[in-house]
Amino acid sequence: MASGIPISLQQVAKAIRTSAAKLAPYDTGNLSRKIKSYNTPARMIKWNSKTMDAKITLFGAPPGARYGQYWNSPYTRLSRRKEFNYTEKAYKTTETKTAIKNFTKALGVMIATDIRKSVRSK
Repeated sequence: MASGIPISLQQVAKAIRTSAAKLAPYDTGNLSRKIKSYNTPARMIKWNSKTMDAKITLFGAPPGARYGQYWNSPYTRLSRRKEFNYTEKAYKTTETKTAIKNFTKALGVMIATDIRKSVRSK
């Protein structure tokens, strides 16, 4: 754990960030670079240690590329791509789903290990 955030949760955030950068419009290489540089796991993950929950937020229009909010609209269309909506699609990619699956498996193993330890200690 780094600063209270499980490392595998950081991997989920990185998968989302990478997917969003790949799905961002080709004409705006700056947008892809800004998404990668601004969306660090530490900035994306909000960890609440009291309730033991986490929220992962992807910033699709980071500083220096605020126009990303217009490219993210599901109504933006160009002949080269039917639609963008890249931030929504980033959460649904195979890489992201695999990272989430790995995270939940690791979390399940961690919980099972804690339960075994507490049962054995009694």
